[in-house]
Amino acid sequence: MRRIVLVGRNGSIRAHAERYARFEDTTVAGVVLDSDSGTDSDSGTDPLDGIDAPRYDSLATALDTVGAHGVDTCGSGVGRTDTIDTALSADVPVRCDPPLSLDDAATERLVSRASTGTGWVLVRSPHRFSRLYDRLRAGVETGSIGTIGVARIKRTAPFDGPGWNVSYAGVQRENPVEDVLCEVLAHDFDVLEWTFDAVERVFVRTRSGEGYAHGHALLTFRGGGRATVETTWGRDDAPAPRLHVEYSGNHGRLDFHERDAATALSDGRRCLTVDPIEDDCRGRSLRAFVDSVRGEKRHPETVSDRAATRIAIATRRSADCGKPITLTGDDT
Repeated sequence: MRRIVLVGRNGSIRAHAERYARFEDTTVAGVVLDSDSGTDSDSGTDPLDGIDAPRYDSLATALDTVGAHGVDTCGSGVGRTDTIDTALSADVPVRCDPPLSLDDAATERLVSRASTGTGWVLVRSPHRFSRLYDRLRAGVETGSIGTIGVARIKRTAPFDGPGWNVSYAGVQRENPVEDVLCEVLAHDFDVLEWTFDAVERVFVRTRSGEGYAHGHALLTFRGGGRATVETTWGRDDAPAPRLHVEYSGNHGRLDFHERDAATALSDGRRCLTVDPIEDDCRGRSLRAFVDSVRGEKRHPETVSDRAATRIAIATRRSADCGKPITLTGDDT
């Protein structure tokens, strides 16, 4: 039985705990809430009621107590450098959503820490485990669009209801708006590098107002082609479609939108049943982590898939200076 300790905000912890509960070989051995989590201020109830796992005031205490096989940071690594460092110091593998950090020095410190022990960090977007994104990637690989011209991803979600739109899950909107947008954009950066090619250049514009934040990123791939990624978060009534993904090339186009995402896949004649939570994209991403933890050997990479973090860091720089940023070979 793999014992996993969950760290994060209450809503994200609940979502992950519900999925781990469906795995016969896994148990949630402990929970560590972020300092700004707690009871539901409106109802006075505990959002984690029903989760059968002890709570700890620190990850160090949890690791000393439960003999954990893995630590799941339920959200991105941004703002949780100490959590990841604590897990690695204890030689315990840890996963998080991208980006690992929005700071070069913090990222390199974690990479160095992982390289000196037996712990490792798995940084992958749950979107990589989506059957829809996998179908698009397979189409690209088999030549359905030919040479990439432009990939476009646009998504919108209200602050309090991302639902299936997992890019927004676990992101703390109290952070600086540029950090928030980079955390959300990083999911799409991860999928784009996974699908196409290394990103060579990034330019982003952000804006925010009362109740909303918007980012528009332009990426240039090393081998040619571009991608535009737009994300908007905060409008109470998000405009439709809330998600649209399109990959275009000289031979054709592939795309999907939120209705496809909400109904999983079509077999060409009808929509298939929505995936159960343990087999949706986030459930499959957690399954991949557990399967890696189960292995007797060290994970082959100290920090899996740093590309999305590197692009997010460059995007954060671009937001600060208002200019395009070229990634170096080390960045990619």
